[in-house]
Amino acid sequence: MRLSLSLLLAFSLSIPGTVLAADLSGHWQRSNGQAQIAFAPCAGGQSVGVCGTIAWLSPAVKTKARIGDKVFYDLIPDGANNWKGKAYSPREGKTYAATLNLKGTTLYSRECLLGDRICRSETWTRIR
Repeated sequence: MRLSLSLLLAFSLSIPGTVLAADLSGHWQRSNGQAQIAFAPCAGGQSVGVCGTIAWLSPAVKTKARIGDKVFYDLIPDGANNWKGKAYSPREGKTYAATLNLKGTTLYSRECLLGDRICRSETWTRIR
């Protein structure tokens, strides 16, 4: 998996004006500790770039989300330590424009509808 992500990042460097984005691969825990996302290269289908799927959910959480649901997809580098793509909310059944920013072992995600009019943010911590 890391090799595929490395190839994706190497390809992105060959595009003029593209700056290498940090490596998102691995498992990340939501700030409230109720969910974990695994980021890896998107597998086949129509998605490109990096995808994030639900890897773990707290049994105490009542949600429509299920382990294996793809909640981030089509993430592509957007400058150093930044990614842009889409986020899907199983709870609401809506897709948002997503931006991610990586600072050390902390990942900040921001999902927006209607441009930047309706947004929400989340903080994730790398756990492996």
